[in-house]
Amino acid sequence: MAGGSVRVEPTWMTFEMHRVTPSRFAFLILVGALVTACKDQPRSNEVPPPTPVVLAANTTPGVSDAVRDSARADELRRARQDSINRTLPGYVVDSIFPVDEELRRFRKALGGDSALVFTGGSPSRDALVQRFVRAVAAADTNEFRAMVVHGREFADLYYPVSPYSHAPYHQPPQLAWSLIQNPSTDGLTKLLRTMGGKPITYVAHKCDPRVLHEGRITRYAGCIVRITDAKGDTTTRLMFGSIVELGGVYKFLSYTNRL
Repeated sequence: MAGGSVRVEPTWMTFEMHRVTPSRFAFLILVGALVTACKDQPRSNEVPPPTPVVLAANTTPGVSDAVRDSARADELRRARQDSINRTLPGYVVDSIFPVDEELRRFRKALGGDSALVFTGGSPSRDALVQRFVRAVAAADTNEFRAMVVHGREFADLYYPVSPYSHAPYHQPPQLAWSLIQNPSTDGLTKLLRTMGGKPITYVAHKCDPRVLHEGRITRYAGCIVRITDAKGDTTTRLMFGSIVELGGVYKFLSYTNRL
C-alpha cells in the first residue's frame, strides 16, 4: 500500500479475459449453449415417462399386475418400433397432408376392395379366444390370418375412429399400421415357435374391465388366457394384443404377446 491506494494484483482470470476477442467470446457462448442442450437430452437407456395408457392402467381400480405389465410392454414396443421407423428412408415426422388424403394414399397402396364389416372373425369374445387356442395347438396359420384385422379393415374401419387419426396421438395411417403390424408379426412367429403344434386346452380368459369405445369399435385390452398343457399343468399367459368388435364380430387387432 502506497499513497493511500491499493494495488490489486492481476489474477489468471484477468489475463484470460484480456486474451478473449469478441469473436472468440461469441464462440464460447455458443459452445456453452450446445453443452447445456446436450446435457438436457434424455439418455437412450433411461426409462421414458409413463404414457396416458400406462397411467390409466396403473390408476384404474381392479386392474391386475398382468394388465399393467401388458400396457407398459405395449408402449415400450411401440416406442422401439417408432425409433426404428424414424431411421427408415421416407419417414415423415409431421405429414403435410390432411387425414383424408393420408387415408386415400394408404388405401391405394394397400389395394383391394373397401371393408364395410369385419370378416373372418367370431361371434363372441369367448369364441374367438377358444378358436385362438385351438389354432395354436394345430399351428393353423390360415386361422391366424382369418382372426386378425387385415389392412383394409384397419384403413376403412379402425383407423378413422382410433386415437391415431387425430391429435394428440396422430400418426399417418401407414405408420400407425406398421406400429401394430410389425410387433404382431413378431409375436405370432414367437407364439408358433414356442407353443405351435403342442397340445393345449382352453380353460378361461379375462380382459381389462375398462372397455374402450372408439367410434363403432369396442376394444378389449390386457387380455390373459388360462390354458392346460398335456401334463395337466395350468398356466396363465398374455398371448395376444387387443380384441376389437364391430357389429357383433370379434377379431384380434394384433398378436403382440408376452411369451
